[in-house]
Amino acid sequence: MPRGSTYTPEELDTIIQRVNQFKEENSNATRASLARYAGCDISVLKRLEKQGKLELPKPLTRQQARKRRTIDWAKTLGKLR
Repeated sequence: MPRGSTYTPEELDTIIQRVNQFKEENSNATRASLARYAGCDISVLKRLEKQGKLELPKPLTRQQARKRRTIDWAKTLGKLR
């Protein structure tokens, strides 16, 4: 087992499979959503990416993150009618 890893090689294979599956189903998935779905931390995914075992999407810019969390009040209030 590699030093510093709390996962067995079988668990790492499962994580890689889950990440690839989720990326196929959700093309606009973020790093955080991939980690949440795989059941591990983002640092684990970054380490696996450095080892060349998977490819992560680019991190969101501040503007992209802000756009994702803002509420479109026109749509929200329009649905109340």
